[in-house]
Amino acid sequence: MTTTAQRSGVGASVPEALESGFAACVAAGDLEGIVRLYAADAVVSLPRGREAAGSAAIRAAFAAALAAGALGPVGVPAPAVTARVVVTGGLAMTTSTTADGTVHTQVARRTDDGRWVWVRDGSRLRDVEACFPAPSGDLAVA
Repeated sequence: MTTTAQRSGVGASVPEALESGFAACVAAGDLEGIVRLYAADAVVSLPRGREAAGSAAIRAAFAAALAAGALGPVGVPAPAVTARVVVTGGLAMTTSTTADGTVHTQVARRTDDGRWVWVRDGSRLRDVEACFPAPSGDLAVA
């Protein structure tokens, strides 16, 4: 049985919609929208082998990246991407390629209410040094 903390408006109805939801949130500067695409216990890889584990750390990492303009300026649409999704039962691998050839790969799972959330993001912030927030203890070291 999947155990994912339920939050209002969490995830997407299908795993294919996670990437477009992420792009829309980045374009709008919607930090909370980004965080809602991830499970409460998700892990996001950061530079230098570090990881953001859980909603608070993921929020801090994406807040810092957005504030630094590392994900694109607010109000400017994200670059077009091609996306591929492979679903096996309650898990899905989502892969997207941006216009510049950068590949992002995540693992998603279906929640108890049938929504999809990312649980592992190994590439989106891996090379974004700006994602390190001010020291607060919210980041887990891998």
